[in-house]
Amino acid sequence: MSPVWRNLPSLSSLRAFDAVARHGGFTGAGRVLNVTHAAVTQQVRGLEQELGVSLVRRAGRSVALTEAGERLAQVLNEAFGGIASGIDALCRSEARRPLRVATTTFIAEVRIMPRLPEFWARCPGVEVAMTPSHDIVDFARDGFDLAVRALSEGWTPSGAEDVRPLARTPVLAVCAPSLLAAGASDPQHLPWILEDEYGWDFDRLRDAGVAPETLARVKLGSRHLEMSAARRGLGCMLATEIICRDDLAAGRLVSLPLVGLPILTYAAVLPKGPRRPAVEEFVAWLATIFEGSP
Repeated sequence: MSPVWRNLPSLSSLRAFDAVARHGGFTGAGRVLNVTHAAVTQQVRGLEQELGVSLVRRAGRSVALTEAGERLAQVLNEAFGGIASGIDALCRSEARRPLRVATTTFIAEVRIMPRLPEFWARCPGVEVAMTPSHDIVDFARDGFDLAVRALSEGWTPSGAEDVRPLARTPVLAVCAPSLLAAGASDPQHLPWILEDEYGWDFDRLRDAGVAPETLARVKLGSRHLEMSAARRGLGCMLATEIICRDDLAAGRLVSLPLVGLPILTYAAVLPKGPRRPAVEEFVAWLATIFEGSP
């Protein structure tokens, strides 16, 4: 079935007539539509010819609607009102929809969550739903508004992504001071908290001269527990400087002299295309909480 709009006059001519009906003349309609008096007149005359009926008639210096014009004006008032109400309802619904953010586990815990009240002070009423995960995000499938990710050097986005860099930060090898109290300091002879065999941490350790296959490994079953386990001296771990900065300053963790670890870039990754103002506000706020990072 053909769309209904194919059988309708042009929207511009209907808007011109609606403005004439509301403002009592071509001049007033022109001011509202930001076009000339002659342009409005031409649009209305064209609509009359297309419909084959007179819609307006001169009444002194103004114009009056014919009986047919009155009926059409009422129909357009209801139709445009319905469209306006529908668009307003859609915008209100989108404004209330939670902002869905995919983050890395520790950046959510250490950097974003403690400072969320600052975002709510900027954007009251915007609900933020964070999903800590290292999984690759499919924005269309998963419904996320953006993802905060740690990107390796040389990483290039796909054509469907918009990447906003937030901060560059080195990867460090860290552990609790108590782990070194027994005198062992060689990373090869210390226990390591490593979950994913042959994952990124394995590659990074290997690039730094450590053989991950022969390490004494501590497996916790969840990446969410790794930082807590490292603080308690259960093993060493790899973490970005941004994540462990406060623990290093407080002495809960110390950095091992491991050379060759990479530098990562934290970035906000967004799907290309139109997005809600709240998304742009959140990304702008993210930039402020990463300020001062190396």
